[in-house]
Amino acid sequence: MKKKIDIKLPKCGIFIGSGIYPSGADYLLSTLHGHMAWQPQTDHPLEMIDRIVKDNQGNLAQIWGQPRGTAPAVVAEWIYALDEIGIEVPSPDWKNGKYLQLSQCQEIKDHPERLGAGILRFAKAAAKKGVYTTCLYTDAAPQWSKRLKELGDWYLGYDFGERFTFRFDTLNISEEDLGKVTLKEHVDNFIEKVRAHVDERHAAGWGNVMATSCNFYIDYEILGGADIPLLEDFAFSHMNIASALSRGLYRQHDLPMWGSHLAHEHYSWIPNKSEFKFKLLKAAMYQKYMSGSKIIINESGNWFVEGTLCEDSPKHKFPRIPLKPGQVAWNGEKDPMQFEPYMKEARKHYHTINYASPICRRYRKEISDFYDFVKENGTPEGQPESSIAIAKGNYDLGGYGVNPNSPIAGSFAQADVNPAWFSGAPERGWDIVKKVFYPLLPVIGEYKNSFLSGSPFGMVDIVSFANDKIEASFLNANYRALLFSGWNTSSVKQYGILKKYVANGGTLFISIPHLSMNATRNYGAYKVDELVNGGDFSDLCGVKVKGKGERFYWATAPHGSEELGFKFPRRFGVMQTCMGDIEVTDKNAEILVVDDERVKPLLIRRKFGKGKVYFLNSWAYPGALDQDFGPGSRRDSPGLIGMIYRHIAAENRGSVWITDDQNAAGKECEYITYSYFPEAGKICLYNIDFKRAHGFFLHHSGKAGRIDLKPGEFRMMDAKIKKVMGK
Repeated sequence: MKKKIDIKLPKCGIFIGSGIYPSGADYLLSTLHGHMAWQPQTDHPLEMIDRIVKDNQGNLAQIWGQPRGTAPAVVAEWIYALDEIGIEVPSPDWKNGKYLQLSQCQEIKDHPERLGAGILRFAKAAAKKGVYTTCLYTDAAPQWSKRLKELGDWYLGYDFGERFTFRFDTLNISEEDLGKVTLKEHVDNFIEKVRAHVDERHAAGWGNVMATSCNFYIDYEILGGADIPLLEDFAFSHMNIASALSRGLYRQHDLPMWGSHLAHEHYSWIPNKSEFKFKLLKAAMYQKYMSGSKIIINESGNWFVEGTLCEDSPKHKFPRIPLKPGQVAWNGEKDPMQFEPYMKEARKHYHTINYASPICRRYRKEISDFYDFVKENGTPEGQPESSIAIAKGNYDLGGYGVNPNSPIAGSFAQADVNPAWFSGAPERGWDIVKKVFYPLLPVIGEYKNSFLSGSPFGMVDIVSFANDKIEASFLNANYRALLFSGWNTSSVKQYGILKKYVANGGTLFISIPHLSMNATRNYGAYKVDELVNGGDFSDLCGVKVKGKGERFYWATAPHGSEELGFKFPRRFGVMQTCMGDIEVTDKNAEILVVDDERVKPLLIRRKFGKGKVYFLNSWAYPGALDQDFGPGSRRDSPGLIGMIYRHIAAENRGSVWITDDQNAAGKECEYITYSYFPEAGKICLYNIDFKRAHGFFLHHSGKAGRIDLKPGEFRMMDAKIKKVMGK
């Protein structure tokens, strides 16, 4: 096992930075219909370091190895530092068609050993100005990458970015054989690819390896050896879910840190002119800060405009170029002289997308303001308290919600053959998780909000059961309750972990399919012999599953029971799915939910050791039960599973919690993100509503106090709590 490389945080307690791109003016990078891209300026390495300092753009530079405009002079300076050995590569000569392509540059061809010299030079120059460096998509000859350690704390590591995918589609596999590929084979193939790259980078001296993408399967990149999760927020649209997963992985695998790569310019999708555009960026930085992120990188927008995924991008006003997409290449391999005739007209628009443009100035202001806040107030030490964890099951290779057109593991060909490989009921469970723990509310005007959520039950982590690399001792040390929702391929080992967790005091929510060992996405017609222990869960859950039970339509509470927040005749449905045919083996088990015809048990609570289990007697995944149309259904109901989650959350709250009315977290609390940092003794509060104030009660240390937050207000306060959860 490799030794963890610890990272020393800066004085302000957090790394703040942005992407830094080798840039060459006048290059047309793309002619795709919605993504036409001219590069408006040439930037030089030392100049960019000075800009970071002058414009107060944080303490970190993320240097990209993919230039924006592959002028040989730019690559020679940024990547090869040929000027250090007395070689000056001329600037592009558009009039005569010279020095436009790397393939034309003999100077670079003659010195392959210099690959990476420019990266080391940049990092050393940045360190002298008090700026840390990390690398993304970079390559270097070993003699340069091995010297990165000379930077000491000023170098944070290498990021492989959006490099890996599960898909077997691109391999030479027949349709028949593709249909036989299991989730395990997808995982093994993926981890092998990641590990090969990570091992190579570790051996070459690149230090900590970061993983940046919008993939919900980043846990498998960590299993492949990646050291730091740096999810691409906004592309990964739900920011609190991204934080929950990263934070859970950080704790679970004892990682150096976790962070956020904000792709706001590309994926916030609302117009630049909208009043919410940059409020959303500000909110993202504060939410990451209060969620425990110790590195926040703004991908783009502050040096030049790159984004086209908004209706009023100034790039849409550039003259259309009558070149086919295949005639222009991002890496400059196609003849740049093809677009030279259109350059004069394009230059007339450069002022709308260059460093001095209004959009770039606004990005720099938001970053500068946030950095000023951090320098003045510092960053809470450690991670926020999380009393509840959501289990991301073994071989959960889908998304963090249901999209019926999205295949599991990106395997489109496999899903076309077997539709069970498309997103379905298992993935819908994540929509319930979001609805209860991180609800998305309409806070950005007329535009859909896929990004900002409150945290009415505090910071809830997501822990990964990938390849069962998790210990009961870890779960008991960190979480009072563990809730399963999405896909899980179980095992005897995993079942043992869950037994230990509950026996030692944990609360578990789980259903029948979560205890299936199926790895082929058969979650409807699986058999009892595919269940752990052949369906005998007497020791943990107090039941034996004998087979697939009857189809039922309505769920309700038993007569006289309202512990979960509802009572008969309130119904949930129409379910139209099956229960399990079970034998309840524990006479002391409590029945909390039944079907409304034969009163068969649907939810059973049973004590085991020092803890308890909530067992959902459903043959289908919880996502299939997210139906709430019927007697007593409300517009704002979280559904049956949501009501169960709320109940468990209220029973297992941490040292600090919020309520609407000193009793329960309700609609007002859904607008509030809050966190408590035990190490720092700090509570962070944020109102995600940019238009309305929201009030709530803050509870800790046996007291409750009324708090009112103005629209978009962030507040941090001291909290001396004598008894902290788990202490």
